[in-house]
Amino acid sequence: MSSKLYLSFFMLVMIGCIVSVSSHKTVHIVGDNLGWILPKYTGFYNDWAKKRKFCVGDKLLFNYKPGLNTVVQVEKEDYDHCSMKKTLAQYFMGNTTLTLNNCGDYYFICSVGKHCEASQKLKITVT
Repeated sequence: MSSKLYLSFFMLVMIGCIVSVSSHKTVHIVGDNLGWILPKYTGFYNDWAKKRKFCVGDKLLFNYKPGLNTVVQVEKEDYDHCSMKKTLAQYFMGNTTLTLNNCGDYYFICSVGKHCEASQKLKITVT
């Protein structure tokens, strides 16, 4: 076999590997084994997010029981003040999977009682 054929084969294999790696999307289980509940401590969900890299196409899985918690996607101001003036999406039927379709910041809160004030909220940055 000629060296050009070997080189072509090598390049094809490398392109295949790159495409395979770049198309792999991650499912992030929010809160890991704890799930989406009142956190153990203030800043729990922010600490959880700091350990991860979120990319376009990844998914967030919020594990929670309906009636006990909700997932509400909000704007930054609502996140900061635990309010729901500009709600983007609301989920309340139990375990919820969301696809991260765009780069930028995403903000989530729980709208049950004072859960948000007790730090049941999450901010992530998608690259």
